[in-house]
Amino acid sequence: MKLTKNDFKDIPQLSALIKAVDNIDAEYANRVSDEIYKYQPFFLSVLLGYRLDTKPEELDELMRVYFMIWEYFKSKPYVKTKKITEAFFERAEKKHIDMLKYSEGEPNESARKKVFSNDLENLQSKGLWTAVLLKFEDREALLKMEKESKVIILIGIKSFIECFENL
Repeated sequence: MKLTKNDFKDIPQLSALIKAVDNIDAEYANRVSDEIYKYQPFFLSVLLGYRLDTKPEELDELMRVYFMIWEYFKSKPYVKTKKITEAFFERAEKKHIDMLKYSEGEPNESARKKVFSNDLENLQSKGLWTAVLLKFEDREALLKMEKESKVIILIGIKSFIECFENL
């Protein structure tokens, strides 16, 4: 995968966002949840749906990841005027699931990596995706999460990032 100068421009913003979401309080969480509900209710409903399938400490970290994604995209064009629908999200999610299934049929590790590299080439928010992956490698609650749950959640997060990019 080729990285461009543009891929690095978000590093200061993302660094600040990571620090900000690591230090959120209940007032911030309520205010941002209300804002997300107003503009992107499906995004919030998926986050709230994790309550049923995750431990409280996992949910807390996932909330921080979702808030980081929201803060990153909320000032972009159309994010507050066009809504991500369930159908739009499911198309993005299906693409990722199909890619994973396809990669399983590749003959070796090098070929599998090429599939993922090609997919990442099209991602505009590589810095944000990297920040998400770092959270999953850095936070104890997310590190301990069951592998299957983690994969499902990461597919959903990447799907949302692409949905926001394509509004």
